[in-house]
Amino acid sequence: MIKIVYINCFTRCAFGFYKCTDYRVKYQKVTILKDEVVIEIRGLVCSFCAVGLQGGLSSLHNVDKEKYINGVLVDIEHHFAVIAEISGKDINIDEALTMITKSGYEVFTVYTNRSGEKIDVRNFEVNKN
Repeated sequence: MIKIVYINCFTRCAFGFYKCTDYRVKYQKVTILKDEVVIEIRGLVCSFCAVGLQGGLSSLHNVDKEKYINGVLVDIEHHFAVIAEISGKDINIDEALTMITKSGYEVFTVYTNRSGEKIDVRNFEVNKN
């Protein structure tokens, strides 16, 4: 069973609330830009894993192949992938998650910044029962 928790990220400062675009993924500060999706993934252990995952994710519709390597950056040290979206067009996140899990990896968190105004966070809790 997978439980999904939605969170909007706003941080409190001296003047009230402001939007947050930086998150820590496995102790690595990651800035989530407009039209990017960041997915925290468990199971990435080698560059071969990264190349396979990168190829699969870059084949999704609406990936901006002009950014990163064919639209995808995979960080095996910190266990996350960044997918660049074509401006004004969204990738199908469910397709990305299906591709990742069918490849044998676990998804923990998905960060999106579709509007450039706020980060939406989806946490996944995998129940081993």
